[in-house]
Amino acid sequence: MDPDVPGDPSAAPAGDTTGDTTGEPPGGTAPTAGPDPPDDKERANVAAVGRRLHQRFDATAGPEEVDRALDEAIHRFDGSRIRAFVPILAERIATDSLRTGPGPDLRGPVAPDGLPDSI
Repeated sequence: MDPDVPGDPSAAPAGDTTGDTTGEPPGGTAPTAGPDPPDDKERANVAAVGRRLHQRFDATAGPEEVDRALDEAIHRFDGSRIRAFVPILAERIATDSLRTGPGPDLRGPVAPDGLPDSI
């Protein structure tokens, strides 16, 4: 590359990052951005969902089963980056589970190619 061309990475002196295109800060690695843990608002919404599910299903399924269904539904979204709809989606999943009772979970993970394992 030409050292007279401004912004040429090969012409930049050591420590100069003007031509750096890696996106990493000088002298270190870029911070890893993972999903945020549930915040106070999400915890409050999940608690409200739990109360609604207990009012609705404790008599038929029992409190332990309600807690289990909600816990399993919430954990389906572990690692999700967008958390705004987790409480309502978990409520729907838990409600479906409590209505139908125990059985095979047909909403499991999708194969990497997007096609079902069997037809």
